[in-house]
Amino acid sequence: MSVHVAQAPTTGIQVIKPDPPADANAWKDVPFAVLFGAHVIAIIVVMIVLGLPLLTAFNGLSVTEYDSSDMKTIVAFSGCMAVVASLVAYALVNVVVAYAKDVITIVLWTNFTLCIVFAAVAIAAKVAILAAIFILCALLNLCYNRMVRSRIPFAAANLHVAAAAVKEHWSIFPLAFIIMAFQVVWIFIWCVALIGVVVKLQDSTENPKGNTVGYPCRNNADCKSNNCGYFDSSVSQTTCLDPTPRGAIILNYALMLLSLYWGVTVIKNVLHTTVAGVVATWWTAGDSREVIKGSFRRAMTTSFGSICLGSLIVAILRTLESIANSSKKDGSVAGCIAECILSFMRSIVEYFNRWAFIYVAMYGFRFTQAGKCASGLFKQRGLSAVVNDDLVGQTLAFVSLICGLICGILGLVYSYIDPKHTSFTSAEVLFPIIGLAFGIGVTVIPLGVIDSAVATVFVCFAEDPASFGRTHAALHNDMVAAWRLAHPDIMLAFYPA
Repeated sequence: MSVHVAQAPTTGIQVIKPDPPADANAWKDVPFAVLFGAHVIAIIVVMIVLGLPLLTAFNGLSVTEYDSSDMKTIVAFSGCMAVVASLVAYALVNVVVAYAKDVITIVLWTNFTLCIVFAAVAIAAKVAILAAIFILCALLNLCYNRMVRSRIPFAAANLHVAAAAVKEHWSIFPLAFIIMAFQVVWIFIWCVALIGVVVKLQDSTENPKGNTVGYPCRNNADCKSNNCGYFDSSVSQTTCLDPTPRGAIILNYALMLLSLYWGVTVIKNVLHTTVAGVVATWWTAGDSREVIKGSFRRAMTTSFGSICLGSLIVAILRTLESIANSSKKDGSVAGCIAECILSFMRSIVEYFNRWAFIYVAMYGFRFTQAGKCASGLFKQRGLSAVVNDDLVGQTLAFVSLICGLICGILGLVYSYIDPKHTSFTSAEVLFPIIGLAFGIGVTVIPLGVIDSAVATVFVCFAEDPASFGRTHAALHNDMVAAWRLAHPDIMLAFYPA
């Protein structure tokens, strides 16, 4: 794989693009796609064999203090909040896109103001250490705001172009909700499987009231070893078995955590890669039919193995981080240090994957090739410092929080204006929480689409701004003006003197 550097004769812009792989339409990193599929089948089998029988045993038991009418009210309110959150999110996103510079500025100064407010509260409460921390945070925010002030137009331009891309292909949003629905289904399957594993792998502490190894049993509580099961496949009667080794218990829990993180990360990255493919096609080809269908098909077929590989690396780090966190809670200094290191490593890998998957979507590279392209591009363009700009990310998170607060307030208001249906216990707490959860949860999906689009716009412009000028001249001029203002040295690479 090499990087092609050429001079565009009509524009004078230096074009830096990687050579597309010869096997762009071939399936990449197939072993990891097969491994992921086998792992999903294994979790489903565990759910059916170990988890579902336990759920059946609990069927019919009352697990809530709410009656049927209360539950109907809660379900109806949740449905209303889903609709309201969607409308509020749509309105807020349009406001952010229309007034991006102002909103980004407001977000930055809101962070500073909150630090000052919290510092004042800490001073009033006479907690000097906490007050000092918030004052320090306020000063750091002030310095950061002054440092990035010139980059606000750059972030606003990226956001504006990304919004234009997804608006033109608006059907990406229903697809995003469908993909996230699969994530909910996956988490449910995993939770049921986990229940079965937890019951199966009881702690090996001796039960003095239980029977010794070899005696017939019906459940783990009948045995001293807390381990009731089949001695081998030829035996029809369950008996007390030897205690489950603690190492085996830890290994099983670790594998379950790995499974959860891998599944969730793969689903999230499928959406990210799909959005990147859509925006990249829009960037170079302008109007194109069935672009979403094609991008999603590639993410689920030829590029799926690469997505599984990159996601597996993150999942492994998350699993190790969770184990280290558990060790830290037990008072282990080594666990605390390990958690910090693993958290840092995981953040770097997640950020790296964000850009690598864009190249997977754009060119059909293998995961390792895509990573080399991403790092090589930023080195050649001198964008290493620019990549750290997170103004758009902060703004989108702020929008999600505002939507959550609005829906939470609506939930609180509803709990007081409709006493006929909200007279049950803790209604004034439950409905605001439901509103907050739906407000944030519903907006996370469309805002995630926009965030992926922003990253793709960044890569496309860094590679070749000229192609964008041929398909979207007005937006191209806005991007060039913003980049000249924020990063004049970098623009010399695009427009050499």
